[in-house]
Amino acid sequence: MKISPIDIYNREFGKSTFGYNVKQVDEFIEEVGMAYERLLKELNLLQDENEKLREKVAAQEEMEDKLQRILLTVQETAREITEQAHKEADLIIKKAELKAERLEREAKIKLQEEYKSLQSLKETRELFKIRLKTMLEGYLELINNTEELDEDIEKDVAVKALDLEDVDDDNLDITLDF
Repeated sequence: MKISPIDIYNREFGKSTFGYNVKQVDEFIEEVGMAYERLLKELNLLQDENEKLREKVAAQEEMEDKLQRILLTVQETAREITEQAHKEADLIIKKAELKAERLEREAKIKLQEEYKSLQSLKETRELFKIRLKTMLEGYLELINNTEELDEDIEKDVAVKALDLEDVDDDNLDITLDF
């Protein structure tokens, strides 16, 4: 049974001859009614406050759920980003290794080509030295032969000159140009 403050105020009791003091009962009913009214107001305030707190708790729980979902999303995104970064780093490293290997191969090939070129230049130089030496030796021999030839020519000229002295100058119209 639900009792309101008005029910308390309007409640009447039957009278008997040796019953309770009506004034005291009325005063007590008045006090109980006011106390009950205060309690109802306080109850209403507490219920309102309770409802507000429930709403805040619900909002807080909803916010917590959202934050939890956001946190999970952030963690998943961070994991994916980290995984992607590792993949990209591995790819960059692989590309760098392949490039380094290619550059090393190219450098070895170039070094071999340069070595072959150097060897070819050395061979060409040696061949040139041999040819130059041969040519110089040939010139030296030619010079030596020229000296011998000059000596032979001088001897021939001297012999011819002697032969010419024996020939009559009147019969000879030959001019020698040297």
